[in-house]
Amino acid sequence: MRRYNREEKTFSDINITPFTDVILVLLIIFMITSPFLISGAFKVKLPDAAAAETSVKMSAEVYLTSDNLIYINSRPIPREELPIVIKQEFVKYNNFEVIVKADKNVPYGLFVKLLDQLKAAGAGKILLAATKTPAVEPQKTGEN
Repeated sequence: MRRYNREEKTFSDINITPFTDVILVLLIIFMITSPFLISGAFKVKLPDAAAAETSVKMSAEVYLTSDNLIYINSRPIPREELPIVIKQEFVKYNNFEVIVKADKNVPYGLFVKLLDQLKAAGAGKILLAATKTPAVEPQKTGEN
């Protein structure tokens, strides 16, 4: 059995290298995943529009996916319950605006039906989301 001498120093320094490695790995993970949290959880391909504007006012967001599923603020909603849930969102945000983010591959008839349901539920203003593209300059024909 080994006996310790009183003259031996105890190890009192903390090695922080593994700690910094873990912190850097966590930082990289958060940097990679944060754009997914901001952009939304749904794969909705918005149509392109040159005249798209940004809206900063908090409003209810209604998603219509390419699978014809409806989500309100990241919650799946059956089509029958849409009027009840959207009225609750109007009270929550204290305004009657709705931002519709419909996939560009959704059939036109289903899109119009959604707009009709929102209007019947009391939506005062319906904003349509689109991806902003640069404005296209008209081509010159060479005639002066």
